[in-house]
This record gives sequence, C-alpha cells and structure tokens, in this order.
Amino acid sequence: MSNNPTPSSYSDSVSSEDHHIGSSSQRSPPAAAATSTNQQVTTPSSRKPRGRPLGSKNKSRSIPLPVSLPTEPFVNVLVVNVDPNRDIMECILDIAHQGQVSLSVLSAFGTINSVTLRNSTHGAPYLVLHGPFKLVSLTGSYLYNNHYTLHLGATPPSPLSFGINFSTTTGEIFTGVIGGRVVAGEGVTLTVSTYKNPHILKYTTESDEGDHNYSNNNDK
Repeated sequence: MSNNPTPSSYSDSVSSEDHHIGSSSQRSPPAAAATSTNQQVTTPSSRKPRGRPLGSKNKSRSIPLPVSLPTEPFVNVLVVNVDPNRDIMECILDIAHQGQVSLSVLSAFGTINSVTLRNSTHGAPYLVLHGPFKLVSLTGSYLYNNHYTLHLGATPPSPLSFGINFSTTTGEIFTGVIGGRVVAGEGVTLTVSTYKNPHILKYTTESDEGDHNYSNNNDK
C-alpha cells in the first residue's frame, strides 16, 4: 500500500492549510511578524564601531552669549494712569526718582481741575487757573540729577521744563509753561519714555549747512 496521498486528500490538506494561514494573518499583521524576524536575526556586535557616530554632524552647538550684552532695554515706554485729584507733575517726578532715570512725556489726555502757569512777565507771580479743563497735550523732559552727555555746539537743556495745552468747555485754548501743580481730573493717562544718560546733540538743517559752505567758499 502506497503512503503518497491521493489527489483528493492533497487538495483537502492544502485548502485547510490555506484557511489556517488566512485566519492567522487576521490575528497578527505581517509587519509585526517581519519585525520579530529582524529582531531574531540582528545580534549586538562585541566590536567597537569605528568612525563618527551616525548623526553627530547634525548636533547643534551652543554659542556662549557675550558678557557685555545689556540685560535691560535702553529706552522704556510706560503708560501711566493718574488718579483724580493727584498732582500730575508729582507723579512724573516719582517715576523718575523711583527708577533713577530721566524721562520725557510723549502724550497726555484726560481732564484737569487746575493748573499753575509761569507768567510771561519777569518777576510776576505764577498764574493759577481753575477748571475743569480738557487736557490737549502735556510734553517735556526731566533729567535725573541733571545727568547727560553734551556734544559740541549743543545747548544745555533745562533740567525741568514742561509745556501744556488745554481747552475750556467753551472751546478756548490756553498754552503755557507749567510753573507748579497740575491737578488731575478724570481719565488722565500719560505716555512716558524713560532712559539714562541721554546725549544732547546739535541739530543742523540742510539750509544751515548750505549757508555754511557758501560762506566758506567766499572766504577763499
């Protein structure tokens, strides 16, 4: 009796084997099987690898920062809300003294209850006006401890000089130099820039430069 299977039994075994493979492929994906096969084939080498490690050229290098790099910006811009009935000038000086910085008022708006102005007449008393007034502008600079660098030809600035523009309820406009208190009303907001040791330069217009060159040519 022969041990070779009959064609019918062979086809039955193949078909049953195919069914078994199909069902196993649904349980475990081929990628997982391939991964396990690679893990079995790959063996760690006991020899030390030669050359530069892979990807070492792409590593970022840390660059040390210069020690002299400033830690704070040279100029700061502040937006200050002034409480009602407080002296605006006192608030400005407090900012300068607390930070030990010079400052310039860039803009201001709101209402003021009263303002003290310098009188244009020499020796005359200061002029006090009572509002309320609408604050149109308040500009000027304060140099802390009068510190600055004066360049050739420039005029030394006044350590404290502020101008103000305001209007009445009827639309009249007043302009003057502040000589004392400016009492805040409602909604007073200042925009202030602070800095240290400013440089005072002489500004020359193009027409002045042209006149200077013309005079030099005539002297030859």
